Amino acid sequence: MTSNAALTLGRARRVAASRSGRVTFDVLLAAVCLGITLMVNLSGSESVPENRDSDALTVGLTVLTVGSIALRRRWPLGVLLVTLAAVLALVTVKGTVGAATIGPLVAAYTAAAHSTARTAHRAILAVVLALVLTALLDPVDLSRGGAVLTSGAFAAVLLFGTGTRERRERAAADVLAAGHLASLERERADVERHRALQSATQERLRITRELHDVLGHALSVMVVQAGAAGRLLDTDDPARAREAVAEIERTGRQSMTEMRHLLGILRDGDSEAAASPRTPSPGLEDVDALVARVGEAGLDATVTVRGSRGSVAAGVDLAAYRIVQEALTNCLKHSGARRASVLVHYRPREVEVEVVDDGRGAIAPQAEAVTGHGVAGMRERVAMYGGNLVVGGRPTGGFGVQATFPREATA
Repeated sequence: MTSNAALTLGRARRVAASRSGRVTFDVLLAAVCLGITLMVNLSGSESVPENRDSDALTVGLTVLTVGSIALRRRWPLGVLLVTLAAVLALVTVKGTVGAATIGPLVAAYTAAAHSTARTAHRAILAVVLALVLTALLDPVDLSRGGAVLTSGAFAAVLLFGTGTRERRERAAADVLAAGHLASLERERADVERHRALQSATQERLRITRELHDVLGHALSVMVVQAGAAGRLLDTDDPARAREAVAEIERTGRQSMTEMRHLLGILRDGDSEAAASPRTPSPGLEDVDALVARVGEAGLDATVTVRGSRGSVAAGVDLAAYRIVQEALTNCLKHSGARRASVLVHYRPREVEVEVVDDGRGAIAPQAEAVTGHGVAGMRERVAMYGGNLVVGGRPTGGFGVQATFPREATA
């Protein structure tokens, strides 16, 4: 029962909110108000001896005064003018006004609440003029107290109607503004998503090209070692031949590992990059030269190397170098640093690089937003080799970038 009642109530509300529902409501309202008015006026309870007896004219004017509110929301100002004119006509012929005043009151509220601000202002002017004309005509059945009460009633409905309209307009404006803001937020999110996707794609393309160089170098080494091993097989030095074959095996395994990383990266065609001349891929041994170039650009940087270099996978060597390069570039462009220190630490199973500066520590978001090769690019490189990246401000001031890689790339 409760569910059925709720459904019925909801259906009734939807019908009332529709246009046909509003028309039906206005017709019923006019019928009820007209019935009450005729009953009161024809009973004579609101009449005075000076009023004329009810006849076709007074009844017709009463019907026009109250019945016209059935069209109140279709022509708000027109219905108000008709009701006011009909009341003034009743006053002129000395008919009983009485409860017929309900017609102009409902019409005045409708014109103030359900129209534009300009229409509401015209409605207020029409009501004031009607009240002034009524006072000049001096109705026989309107006392001084009744005049004050009538004027107060019109002022109240006009104020209430104006407030209703303003609240509705504010609510509509808020909904419109919220929709516009939501649309802007969606557009901004789409732009940021596209920018992030484009940055990630560009970074992966760059990493892929660099890995292509690493693999090309490894294959060249294998070809040279294979040729040397073939020549040594015809000599009396099998030990050196075995060394060459072992080097081919080691290089081949490392190249296969690099290739597995390469398969995880999408690379679209880049004819311009492919056609450009290639230079040997840099590594951690080139950090000193990198720091020297940074020093010429105005950043006082130092390099500290700990541990023995030993064997480091070519891809790891390149990725670690790029982390240092990116961090120093951010120091120059974004952090406002004057000094920086670079640490390259060769551990037994890991390689650690760390760049610390004395800047303001706001490089990561700016670099990533401007170039697309900031922290996102660093994380991409480190994640490829199962390493670890720590980026952030330091308790003593400045900004630090620390990356740890395994010496040998793992699948």
